Amino acid sequence: MDEKEQNALEFENKEEIVFDESEDDAPLDIPPELRRVRTDKQDVPIDALYARVKQHKLNLQPDFQRYYVWNKTKASRLIESLLLDIPIPTIYIAKENDNTSSVVDGQQRLTTICAFIDGKFDNGQDFKLSSLQVLKELNRKSFKDLSQDLKDEILNYVIRIIVIEKGSHADVKFEMFERLNLGAEKLTEQELRNCIYRGNYNNLLRELSKNKYLLKIMGSNQPHPRMKDRELILRFFAMWRNSHLKYTGSKKQFFNQEMEKHCHINEKETAEMRQVFEKSIEMSFTVFGEKAFRRFNLGGKKDNLNGYWEANKLNVALWDTILYTFSYFEKSQIIPIADRIREEFLDVMTNDLKFVEYITSTTDKPEAVKYRAEAWRPRLESLISENGKGSRTFSRKLKKELFDQDQTCKICEQHINDIDDAEVDHIQHYWRGGKTIPENARLTHRYCNRSRGGRP
Repeated sequence: MDEKEQNALEFENKEEIVFDESEDDAPLDIPPELRRVRTDKQDVPIDALYARVKQHKLNLQPDFQRYYVWNKTKASRLIESLLLDIPIPTIYIAKENDNTSSVVDGQQRLTTICAFIDGKFDNGQDFKLSSLQVLKELNRKSFKDLSQDLKDEILNYVIRIIVIEKGSHADVKFEMFERLNLGAEKLTEQELRNCIYRGNYNNLLRELSKNKYLLKIMGSNQPHPRMKDRELILRFFAMWRNSHLKYTGSKKQFFNQEMEKHCHINEKETAEMRQVFEKSIEMSFTVFGEKAFRRFNLGGKKDNLNGYWEANKLNVALWDTILYTFSYFEKSQIIPIADRIREEFLDVMTNDLKFVEYITSTTDKPEAVKYRAEAWRPRLESLISENGKGSRTFSRKLKKELFDQDQTCKICEQHINDIDDAEVDHIQHYWRGGKTIPENARLTHRYCNRSRGGRP
């Protein structure tokens, strides 16, 4: 079993994490003269395609492709279709910069044909025809068992190939590939990017998807089989390199341009990118643990004032906000005040109503991205500059002490279920001169504290 199969099996047998993100319906900004895909139509016999595969000039298994999923019956009936001269769908391939080509659409078909000629599937199992409906006499036969006439029929069978030329505009190619994959097995956007933008950037994304802190946050031992984790890492780099001020609204185009422009990054650039991601994801795990990039929902119903974490839903808006902001700082600035940072972020995630709106809906609109970054960074900078001294945020240590003593909300007098839903409130408001000291502290529900009012 290869790595792709292992990853898919693991995710199939566990409760898969959900990526809470909005659809991208922003128009693509492409000059009119570049809005057509450059293609070439070719009718190629199977023996010529098979030779190109064996000479490593045609890649059947590029990184973006799924592993082989056809069963023996489906594979056998494709071979029967060739022998019956039934037309099969067009194959799409893309030219690469090294003068090779990769299969974009039709990988399962071409892999089946090559496996039959070779006599074995990729897993080493013999490929003998089975469950044929018309040519029943060929059941249990392999390619070498066929008569020369039947072998020639297969080898001389002509397949229509659409070749996507290298000169096509990358965003138009991306749109074309996306539309080729509108069926049940649609490729993800990141799988499509791996088809179009090949190089050192792709290699770095693959490497970083195995980062131990990222895997802990994802709750997995293996990278995501559909490359959703790689897209998250790409999101981070696009924001880190360009800043939230240059994001204009089409996340698809924003990410595509990031990969296209930096596809062949050098060793120095690779090292810098690796270092900034690794320190930022480590700081995120140190501060938030397994709750990193999850949303905390405030309570509110009269019969249930307790809030809750969205345990299996990773919020992409929070990924952008936390990771991007942490990238500006060093571990020595963040880790010593990790508890205060966690408390402050819980506050902004529940008490800043506009921030809450922008992590709930319209998450990828430019105004949402800008607001989240600019609402959180000043708070973080204030904590770092104060280093816990004179802050309006009580420490998590004090909150735990109060929680262990009495888990009753001092406003509604009901039980607080979770320490993260507890907030240490200033008895005398901070903005009225109340000090952030234990004598001026009391434990409340987050919802009750917000409902109390009195914030400037």
